[in-house]
Amino acid sequence: MVIPERQDEPDLQAALPRWLRGLQRALDIVAGGLLAVAIVVLILVFCLMNVEIFSRTLFGESTLVADEYAGYGFALVIMAGLTYAHRSGALLHVEFGRQLMGRRTRAISLALASVVSLAASGFAAYVGYKTWALSWLFGSTSAFSSDTPLWLPQAAVPIGFSILALSFAEEFLRRTTIALKAA
Repeated sequence: MVIPERQDEPDLQAALPRWLRGLQRALDIVAGGLLAVAIVVLILVFCLMNVEIFSRTLFGESTLVADEYAGYGFALVIMAGLTYAHRSGALLHVEFGRQLMGRRTRAISLALASVVSLAASGFAAYVGYKTWALSWLFGSTSAFSSDTPLWLPQAAVPIGFSILALSFAEEFLRRTTIALKAA
């Protein structure tokens, strides 16, 4: 899974410190790997739902786990796909306002947006971790017949948001460096 080329000016992109370009490449690779995981999980959810449909239709019986595990699967797909969406520029942007700004104002506002997004995703990772830790501590299980330990599916939330926060941190550093070089 290849991350599309960034829209930043190529000469400014080349001016980034070596370590930041390395972090950028590493996050792009991680995002592509997570997208591959999301695709595999989505295929598995599709298969699981079809097994449930055939089981109910042909035998009048439920698998009793399809709804639960499909929910976990979709949560994992979202967590695994967020970083790829961010790295490839597929998250929501307000292009109209961005095009009205001058180059320096745009660079500053994009850097500020990335630091706010870093804070939001970092907070989500923290809250996800606290939820995971409580489930681990108390041995919480699902209310379904499978009694799935809840810490297993909940682990996707702090991991997914932590990687997304790291991606926003890299974006903030990259945008700040480019804004300073452009000045």
